[in-house]
Amino acid sequence: MAKDDFIKGVLYVMNVVYAVFGLVTAATGIWFFVQLSEFVALRNSNHYLLDYRVYWPQVAPWLFILLGLFVMIVSFCGWFGASRESRGLLGIHAVFLILIVLGQVIAATLIFVYVDGEYTDIFVKDTVYDGYYNSQSNPEVFKAFGRIERKLKCCGANDARDYRSWRNDLPLTCCLDSYYRATCDFTDKEANERLGCAKVASVYTKIISSSIAGASLIISLVEITGVILAWKLFNSLREVEHYITERKEGETEC
Repeated sequence: MAKDDFIKGVLYVMNVVYAVFGLVTAATGIWFFVQLSEFVALRNSNHYLLDYRVYWPQVAPWLFILLGLFVMIVSFCGWFGASRESRGLLGIHAVFLILIVLGQVIAATLIFVYVDGEYTDIFVKDTVYDGYYNSQSNPEVFKAFGRIERKLKCCGANDARDYRSWRNDLPLTCCLDSYYRATCDFTDKEANERLGCAKVASVYTKIISSSIAGASLIISLVEITGVILAWKLFNSLREVEHYITERKEGETEC
């Protein structure tokens, strides 16, 4: 029994870790989706009326959200299974953990192959360029593009020179201390040294996607350990049930 209690204790801890990982993964997916939507909202929708293509940066947040929710559900199943010593819940927990591990490996592989490829650069750059050009004629889009410049510390689509064709000065969002400055001149060294938002956004998209994919692979190793422990406790409970069934009526353990 001491061995079973130890396995149950480890399973409790591991399922708490799974739940936290699932929550963080789902929250990161939601955050990623919101950030991506902020970029996509800058585009001129008329240019994309007939564009039905789905790009991997748009798919990745949903993979993270669904994976996170599924991991949380499975972790609760494992926790209750260990707590109530339910072979049924433990069996379901082990099977779904195996499915999660396979899903994480497949999702991480797809992300490393596709999100970290040239199609991500094309999608992000096209979106930023379209948003930048749309900002020249739409004041609301101009403000929204400025918020992105502040957030990512970038300037223009390619760089600060993008503004020279239609403005006499740089927007304040290209300046490091624009909160305390009335204007942001073309001679401003910090603003002119900033990278374009297309480059910065593409790099951030790859870093975020690859980081979560890498974390999924690492946690999958822990999940494999959880499968082994859940299976051991599952078999141990079967032996106990078999022993109790085989005892004759009225027979004591002594």
